[in-house]
This record gives sequence, structure tokens and C-alpha cells, in this order.
Amino acid sequence: MKYTFRTVYPRAKLNIFAMILLEGSLLTSLSINQDNLLKYFKSFLMVFVLVYIIAIIKRMFFTKLSITLGTDFVISSNGKKYESSRIECIYMSYKRIGFKVKGKRLIPLDLCFYFDKSQEMKGLEKLNEWAELNKKDVNNRFFQTLM
Repeated sequence: MKYTFRTVYPRAKLNIFAMILLEGSLLTSLSINQDNLLKYFKSFLMVFVLVYIIAIIKRMFFTKLSITLGTDFVISSNGKKYESSRIECIYMSYKRIGFKVKGKRLIPLDLCFYFDKSQEMKGLEKLNEWAELNKKDVNNRFFQTLM
């Protein structure tokens, strides 16, 4: 038994919008500010934000986002295989889903996703079946990811 579902990167459009606003405010304050040390710091932040925007766009448009549920494993969009013994539980926050890995405080970004709208019902059904089969709890609670 192996099921692959298309997924959506959570909050990608919101992240891009927020980072573009931050980039614009940094650019505006950089042109006004006269302090050299602060100029270098703001320039560094602008480069960091620009790299972050490019990484989000690359992930959104140039990677095939999917999650594969096997009998006793999960394969993320990055192609990493996580055995069910490494997964502590499954968190759900509204429609966002995350697999919590044992020994980690944060959910890995490649294990945090939304199901595509066309596959949402079937995906949630198979996810609950997978959790029952592998004796994993499904908790409805807020969770954090690294990025």
C-alpha cells in the first residue's frame, strides 16, 4: 500500500507578500539613513530577505510537492524517507498538517503541508488510516516549523 498525494506549500503567498513588504521598507530606510554601520546591516538583511524570497518561489513553482504514505514510512517532497518509528505523532492545525519527528521540537519543513484541494478528502482519510495502522496520535493543535 503506497499512496502519493499532491500537496501545497503552507503560507507561501503570505510569506512572499510579507518579505516583499520588508524588502521595500528596508530599501526605503536604507536610502534615508546616513549611518554606515546601519547601512551594512540593512544591506545584509536585504540580501537575506531576497534569498528567502527566491527560495520560496523555487519551492512553489519548481519542485513537485507531494507526500507519499507507505505502509510503515512517509516520503516527503524532498524525497526523504521517514520510517514510522521516527515519527512521534501527527499535528493538524486547521488544514495544515505536520509530522512530528521524535527528538525534534519543530516540524521539518518538508513534513509540513496542505493537501491539494482536489485530493483533500481522500488524503485526510488515508492519513487517518495510516495513523491508525502505525499507532500514531493525530492531534489538533498549533505547531511550529523552522521556516
